Amino acid sequence: KEYVGPNDIFASLSNIRSTLAGEWPPEKLVHVVEKLQCRAHGQDGVAIRVSGSFIVGNQFLICGDGVQVEGLPNFKDLSVDISSQRMGKFQEQFIMEPGNVIGRYFIAKQELYIIQ
Repeated sequence: KEYVGPNDIFASLSNIRSTLAGEWPPEKLVHVVEKLQCRAHGQDGVAIRVSGSFIVGNQFLICGDGVQVEGLPNFKDLSVDISSQRMGKFQEQFIMEPGNVIGRYFIAKQELYIIQ
């Protein structure tokens, strides 16, 4: 299915997450980014490809080799066994285009594929 607009996309992603995770109040379905790729797109855009796993937890995680996100814990410091907690896998692609202010981009296109 294809969803257009922020309200439709958010509602459908929320529904997918609750379907995969069930009703677990203290924890939620979170993305674990295992691979991240960026490349130029068109004249001024950027294409970002992300793949990884969904696990039940309490925070977004990045665990790709050589990737550390400011403000997030280092994956190696956490004792998370992704393979035993995996609820599904995902592949996502964003096309970012420059906005009307220097240094500001917007998501022109987003694709999300979920593999259970």
